[in-house]
Amino acid sequence: MTLDETLRVLNLLAEPNRLRLLIALSQRRLCVCELSAALHLRQTVVSQHLRVLRDNGLVINRKDGLWVEYEMSPDALQRPSGKLLRSVLAEAGRDEAVSVDLKSVAEVDRQAVCRKPKGT
Repeated sequence: MTLDETLRVLNLLAEPNRLRLLIALSQRRLCVCELSAALHLRQTVVSQHLRVLRDNGLVINRKDGLWVEYEMSPDALQRPSGKLLRSVLAEAGRDEAVSVDLKSVAEVDRQAVCRKPKGT
């Protein structure tokens, strides 16, 4: 892995909300409203960070009916920087606050937290 690649990944992971989002998405596919509810972040904040993560190849998205679901990119974990990414996620996963996040992620219910778009 090059120094530039290492610095790029570390820079992405240095933002606490991006790291929390990646940890959540390492558990399962989630939409913006589920992530917002589980992590207690505004949807605009979640969307902005997801765009950065997607643009840098760490998450992927796909349409599921009315929702766009996000998940960790399998390719990101297979690249040379994947080892660094997996290590950071594992270490951060030991944090008490992250344990609370993961419990919320496991319990979040799309039907309860997501509003249907207007006109549907």
